[in-house]
Amino acid sequence: MIESVYRPKRKKNGKTVAARLYRGRYRLDGEFLVKDVALDTPDRQVARKRLRDLVIEAQKEKEGLVAPRTQREALEKPMSVHLDDYLADLKVKGRVEKYVRLMRSRIERLICDCSWSTAKNVAAGSFVEWRSQVRDLSPKTLNEYLSAGAGLLNWMVKQGRLPSNPLASISLVETKGRRQIRRAFSDKELSSLINVAGDRKLLYLTAVYTGLRLGELRQLVWGDVRLTSDHPHIQVREGTTKNKKSAIVPLHPRLASRLREARAEGVADVELVFDIRAHSERAFRRDLEAAMIERFDALGRKVDFHALRHTFATLLARQGVPQRLAQHLMRHSDPRLTSMIYTDASQLPSFEVIEKLHWAGEPASENCRKYAQIGSQTLDSPGHVDSRNGGRNGGLNQSQELDFEEVRLFESRTDVEGKLVAGAGFEPAAFRL
Repeated sequence: MIESVYRPKRKKNGKTVAARLYRGRYRLDGEFLVKDVALDTPDRQVARKRLRDLVIEAQKEKEGLVAPRTQREALEKPMSVHLDDYLADLKVKGRVEKYVRLMRSRIERLICDCSWSTAKNVAAGSFVEWRSQVRDLSPKTLNEYLSAGAGLLNWMVKQGRLPSNPLASISLVETKGRRQIRRAFSDKELSSLINVAGDRKLLYLTAVYTGLRLGELRQLVWGDVRLTSDHPHIQVREGTTKNKKSAIVPLHPRLASRLREARAEGVADVELVFDIRAHSERAFRRDLEAAMIERFDALGRKVDFHALRHTFATLLARQGVPQRLAQHLMRHSDPRLTSMIYTDASQLPSFEVIEKLHWAGEPASENCRKYAQIGSQTLDSPGHVDSRNGGRNGGLNQSQELDFEEVRLFESRTDVEGKLVAGAGFEPAAFRL
């Protein structure tokens, strides 16, 4: 072990001059790094005493008898200080302002309601007790509060301010069967909403026929709206989307016409298309009341601004749009989001489909006979692939392309001996040409 005090020396006017205050050096057994610390005293005995205390503290930290100094100091700091540092770090990482505000409001409520004045007061028991007593939050929102608090504490652990996350052992609240579900607007409701919307009519129409989210619409500028193109569309910038990816959103011809009429002459490309206030949901609720649309139906499903996006997905399904294309237009990474969450099955033509089913024992309709009897023997019927035996170029040599997608259907080919070589699907075995 090395342990010594000294006063730094330097040359001044050709003479060696010692500093007024002492510093100390020490190295614990088993370590290779010599640490140099300021002792901030001109008295040698005081300096030795302070260095001895530092060495004893370092030995205890090394043996795990006490927490590191950074953690002990952090435990005494107010949680509001840690929260400010955490939110500042979120901004540096590029989190949007709305997310940062939401984290602040939720964590500040936890600090207040759970009595987390300092970091050492944070405990799992206080959060569980608060969660069991709160009545104004849904199960899903309670889980989001837990996630917000755990996010701050995990950040403090990574920064060396806490030894562990006190909330790590708390499980989520069960939301299955208790989560509020959105529904799509019916045609009648949508018409009523548009009629009472006034200045917000174009905003609602754009949301319904593009599926853009409120945050994306709030940041939409006229430069993003390409109305002079052969195919009018909106070029959604990557910085404004939820998944941080740019996208091309096609425009309905009538919506494109409305947007052309709405753009005043001389308006710059950087000007916002819609003037959306901070509390836009309140205006939307007033429009619902004016249109006499109940926010919750008999099944407890709600409508809000985001329900306009659900309406877009449902309109696509009712139009018979293929699921892969609907997923692309909705900009979903998982097709289950499009089909299971955003599509309102109650508005699909379920009764009409059942009514048109062929009844057992009765003569089949013309369409049924065409596809069930003749179709299975006709190469031109739907679902058949013309696979012919022949030479090296004797197989089907065509490909099909889907609109909006760069997806090619693999073709079946045969070799010179007439054996099937190509597999099915999007990743078949290698072709033998």
